[in-house]
Amino acid sequence: FTAHSLPARVLELGDPYPDQLRATATAVAAELGLAAWSQWSIAWQSAGRTPEPWLGPDVLQVIDELAGSEHPAPPGGDARLGLVVCACGFVADHLEVLYDLDLEAAQRARSRGLEFARTACVNDDPAVMAALASRVVDASCDGAVTAR
Repeated sequence: FTAHSLPARVLELGDPYPDQLRATATAVAAELGLAAWSQWSIAWQSAGRTPEPWLGPDVLQVIDELAGSEHPAPPGGDARLGLVVCACGFVADHLEVLYDLDLEAAQRARSRGLEFARTACVNDDPAVMAALASRVVDASCDGAVTAR
């Protein structure tokens, strides 16, 4: 599971973003029946090019660690080791998804002998758009949204 990295100082400021990513990843992994931390992890991506520290580990670092770790062969089969990246911190395909994951991370994984796949972003999925529209209508009916 990945999301856009932020400067590490957000932790000192109490920003809920890292905890929200962890909660999202935990919920999705549980729904998929994935064992915590043995079948999934969290990585950050697209850190800024500044001297200050950013949230990590970086997705490329996680790929390198996965490629260098020991993995027992499945019983009775020859399986290739790989990873599926879910960019749950992004709702739409854009530069950080299409370049940083689909090109850069995929190339890093394949150069390390790993299969690579990425889940689709929701983009303009009609069900998601209907849910968002419903939330806006509900909020405006409750007085939470006012016209200017």
